[in-house]
Amino acid sequence: MKWDHTILSSEYPLVFAQSFYLDATFPGWEALVIGDYDSVFPLTQKEKLGIPYLHQPSFTPQLGVYGTVDAGIEQAFYEYITSHYKLIEIELNASNTLQSKDHVPRQTFIIDYKNGYKLNQNTKRNVAKAADHHLVFEQIPEPEILALSQQYLNPFLKKQLRLSPVVIGRFDKLLESAMAAGTLYSFRVTDPGKKLLAIAHFISNGKHTVYLKGINFDKEVSLGSMHLLNSSAIRFFSDKTQLFDFGGGMKESLANFYKGFGAVALPYRSLSYNRLPWLVKVLKKLS
Repeated sequence: MKWDHTILSSEYPLVFAQSFYLDATFPGWEALVIGDYDSVFPLTQKEKLGIPYLHQPSFTPQLGVYGTVDAGIEQAFYEYITSHYKLIEIELNASNTLQSKDHVPRQTFIIDYKNGYKLNQNTKRNVAKAADHHLVFEQIPEPEILALSQQYLNPFLKKQLRLSPVVIGRFDKLLESAMAAGTLYSFRVTDPGKKLLAIAHFISNGKHTVYLKGINFDKEVSLGSMHLLNSSAIRFFSDKTQLFDFGGGMKESLANFYKGFGAVALPYRSLSYNRLPWLVKVLKKLS
């Protein structure tokens, strides 16, 4: 498929912009295309109060321009979307460098395997603690993934992250879509009695691997399950991908956690563009 070839040939070949991913998180997505898919820009249009706007789908950061990216191409896409939408709330990938007063700095944390990585002392201590307690890291067999995720991870998405049933349904659909595409990797950590202590999902296209979502259940006793899971996953993907992406890092606590595994910040930008009439802005806040 030409679309996916363009995504995978980009400077940052991120899974978020691949067709299987967008089909799950934003069915009906459209796109702007230059040439024979030389440059592409996913469009995730929604409507509020009858007004079309560009929306950032859940679990789907870093869209924007893929393929051939230069200042002129970025400007052309920017002029098109700002002439067609008075409200734009999307994230752009790291190869998009156009700046304006509407572009807002963001960051994720990545490990670029060609540059190596090194765990800090705190992370090493927690991994050693997990080993002392004989915790086991393993890949979850495919037939078990969805049931385990719905039993253990979905309540976290609902109660702690306060996601709606519709959004959680999109998450389940994303897992199914990634599984069908052969890109889903799910892992768990258990204690010697086979009690589940941590679970996490990763999606990998062979170039970019993202930590999608996960949860651990040993926070009170702190056995190091999530440190073991992430450090083991990083080793697992070391010969299967180029970039390992923690999928976030705007919060300082998370940034410090990711840096403990040797991850470094990858800056990118979001575009927050609002040219709605003042009355519509008021109604938008009230809706």
